[in-house]
Amino acid sequence: MAQTMQNGTLGSVGTGTRSDVRFIGDVMGNYVLAARARTPDAVQVFACRARSVSAHEAVVHAPVSGAPGDALTMTLQGLGIMRGRITRTLDGGFAVAFECTGRERAALAARIDWLKRRTLKTVSDRRAHKRVLPRETRANLTLGDGRRFDCFIIDMSQSGVAVSADVLPPVGSLAGVGAIPGRVVRHIEAGFAVQFGEVQQIGQLEALLTLRTSDHRILAGARLQLSR
Repeated sequence: MAQTMQNGTLGSVGTGTRSDVRFIGDVMGNYVLAARARTPDAVQVFACRARSVSAHEAVVHAPVSGAPGDALTMTLQGLGIMRGRITRTLDGGFAVAFECTGRERAALAARIDWLKRRTLKTVSDRRAHKRVLPRETRANLTLGDGRRFDCFIIDMSQSGVAVSADVLPPVGSLAGVGAIPGRVVRHIEAGFAVQFGEVQQIGQLEALLTLRTSDHRILAGARLQLSR
């Protein structure tokens, strides 16, 4: 029988577990690039979303990619802590190969198999506006001083969005994501939350958040609201 993970680390499993099992779907998590630890003032923890994960590697959407060969530590919900190295960078993310022992790999395979087999249950959401995961995770972040950054959308609702970026603006500061202006209301483990100035229509939300600079008219309006 497989042992479950204890204290966030991978335990051991029996020898019968397949190590080639793969889960294709969204798995939220966060990661720390080892190279960033040598830069004290830099943002250290970033959010990510695995789109495909096996006991050997994962392909993730992420705000900061690093470079091939860079070491990192990654935590994925339900799968625990993995360590590995970036094998290639992708548009909006990267692929990482896990470095672990045979027993650790078998334990990870068992957790991935559990994730595949788990029956999703409906959980009531007590928030006034339910948070959802967007299909597109990449967006532009505009700060009140005019600086712009690429950012990663963790989740979103009609009233706000949680993002991860290579910057951590102070709580209360102006910040716009895509074409929607707002304010930073709190810091979270791998980023920060922005509350919109106005409640948005859910059907248009993702398009507005991921809007790029091609629509100058809407972006100009967003900058105007940010400057008020």
